[in-house]
Amino acid sequence: MTLDFLPPDLVPFHRLDGVGVALLVLIYGATATIRGAFGFGAITPAVLFSTLVTEPHHAVLLALSAGVITQVQMIPFGLRHGDWKIARPMIAAGFAAIAVGLLIFKKIEAGWLMVLLGVVLAGVMVMDRYHVLDRLARKIDLRGMATALGLSTTAGLIAGIAGGGGMYFYSVYLKLACPTPALMRGTAILLGSIFMYWRFIVAIVVGLISLRLLIESLFLAPASWFGAWIGIRFFHGSDTSRFYGVFQLVLLIGAGALLWKGLDRVL
Repeated sequence: MTLDFLPPDLVPFHRLDGVGVALLVLIYGATATIRGAFGFGAITPAVLFSTLVTEPHHAVLLALSAGVITQVQMIPFGLRHGDWKIARPMIAAGFAAIAVGLLIFKKIEAGWLMVLLGVVLAGVMVMDRYHVLDRLARKIDLRGMATALGLSTTAGLIAGIAGGGGMYFYSVYLKLACPTPALMRGTAILLGSIFMYWRFIVAIVVGLISLRLLIESLFLAPASWFGAWIGIRFFHGSDTSRFYGVFQLVLLIGAGALLWKGLDRVL
């Protein structure tokens, strides 16, 4: 079926063939299971692997726009189980850093964006896998206001530029601040939702969100909702530690492939 009835500037995925679109649907369905299982983490793999299918700026913005639509599924849990007292100190610094990060994202050339995405997201995965920030937490007071602001600023810049990875910095703080896994997951969803919608608002203001992008996001929404539903069931019924280890390894491979592709483009 063709979409000739749509104006040319509204035809979704106009630069991709059927295989490319099918891969995006698969990517968004698979990565949404991460969000369902852990409350965050879907955008990073969505950005990484969709960048191998489409242009990097488009991949980052598509992950944001699609996330805004599908995050609605997770918000009730965040509102019920998240802790505003824990989340509130992170918000102001995160808002400012995200705005700055988006402005940098808008200016950077596509090839160098791919290199930056590969380096930043691989670095985040390595730090997460080897608990670098957890070890650092033994030497500094993560509960202090200055540390919370520093983590929030770093996470906001990463989220603004790379589109994902910021919540891994927040998770280190949340592990200490939240006494139970359910409270940590709820607060992660609460923070993730606030920052995602703020990024979306800033992206609209600076002219990065188009109507075509929204149409594409709606097209991917069913796969994302189904994937998140599977993840929610997985979280309640299984041991997620083994699943998370595989997830980290897959992301490292994806970040390496993206870095290689970016370097090949700019050199």
